[in-house]
Amino acid sequence: MANEHRIGKLPGGSPAQSQHAFHGACALLGPAPDGEELFTYLYERPADVQQTNMEHVGTEIAVIDLHSTDKSFTMEHNGFQLLKLRVPEDIDWDDQEQVEARYYPEVEALLKQVTGATRVHIFDNTIRRGYVKKSDSSMRGMPVARVHVDYTVKSGPERLQALLPDEADQLTKTPFAVIQVWRPLRGPVEDSPLGMIDVSSVAKEDMLPYKLIFPDRVGYNYAVAANPNHRWYYAKGMKTDEAYVFVCYDSRAGRARFTPHTGFVDHSTPADAHPRESIEIRSYCFWEDEPQQEVAMEL
Repeated sequence: MANEHRIGKLPGGSPAQSQHAFHGACALLGPAPDGEELFTYLYERPADVQQTNMEHVGTEIAVIDLHSTDKSFTMEHNGFQLLKLRVPEDIDWDDQEQVEARYYPEVEALLKQVTGATRVHIFDNTIRRGYVKKSDSSMRGMPVARVHVDYTVKSGPERLQALLPDEADQLTKTPFAVIQVWRPLRGPVEDSPLGMIDVSSVAKEDMLPYKLIFPDRVGYNYAVAANPNHRWYYAKGMKTDEAYVFVCYDSRAGRARFTPHTGFVDHSTPADAHPRESIEIRSYCFWEDEPQQEVAMEL
């Protein structure tokens, strides 16, 4: 990949000189119940049904500002990159037709350029507005305060089968990945920034699958337990022309496949900071020109 896309050497800027860590807090998975499958309901459940059997623990973290480091990051090794993404300023983000007609093509082009994918299928987007400290698992559209990964070895292929049932069997014979693109709608971001854990610092034992129960389907995510070896990063004061591109699932072994991330409480946030506004795009990327392979079914 060209140098101008690497973290610490963003287009239009100069190389960062020294890394700077800021302090924050997030919610990591606490002790898991023995022998029980972890779950959480994402809709109004019956009064006698437990919403979740997961316990999350507030945890202090040190988060390095990506703008302050010369280290180059790749999705293959670290699970994420920080890139430039300039889009039309007059998009009405509350108009879904406009978002799909004017923003999706920009994201598709970026993903093809960055990953070399021959095909990109954007299947979802979420706009979030609000404070992470007010969030809980039942508040859709709020920043997510719990460290997680959006797909697992199980749900990555299953979601593809549900979205593209007529093509999935053929598409899973070539490499495929779920890649998200996240950017602010208002900047610079001061409240509830998005933090990433460098995948190369994550142990398999840190991630536990849990069931997400929707009204019409069941999905699976990974929850993440605390580990002092985790290396945290974020883009301090992230601007609207910057975007995270990160891997939530990859069918290929031997590379970063699941990137833990979360909105977190940045202790340097001013008291009068505007609530975060952001959009995230979820996509399947395919490398149809690469040899057929067996889908990796273990972490």
